[in-house]
Amino acid sequence: AETLPEHMVPAVVAVLDRLPVTASGKLDLNALPAPEFSAVAEGRAPGTPREELLCSLFAEALGVERVGVDDSFFDLGGDSIVSIKLVTLAREAGLDVAPRDVFAHRTVASIAAAVKELAPAPAAGTADPDPQEPLITLDQEELDRFAEDWR
Repeated sequence: AETLPEHMVPAVVAVLDRLPVTASGKLDLNALPAPEFSAVAEGRAPGTPREELLCSLFAEALGVERVGVDDSFFDLGGDSIVSIKLVTLAREAGLDVAPRDVFAHRTVASIAAAVKELAPAPAAGTADPDPQEPLITLDQEELDRFAEDWR
């Protein structure tokens, strides 16, 4: 970790007695054991309800038993695909998390401090803003100038 770029540092190192090989003597990738990421998650416990929620979402997305608030998403086996799963779970739980937040902040504590709650959806039966209402309004001079630009 001191000499390699961050993206090249392995998240887990597994020690094997010997590498599995095929009948032709080549490395048998299918016979390699799956990395054990759950042993890595030994960090500090959550201190706020948001941290507690994010710890459970990290654990669910990563398929590990427990996540501490200082554990890095990527050290626990996360990647870009799993980050999408985490973002989806967080949004369903009411947190405004984007994939870039996962990559930028990496830990539960950092993400919890950076993200906000999603605005609640309008209650059933309440009127939404008029869908016919224009997003912007232009006076006649602006409309004429706009029309001229398109000719």
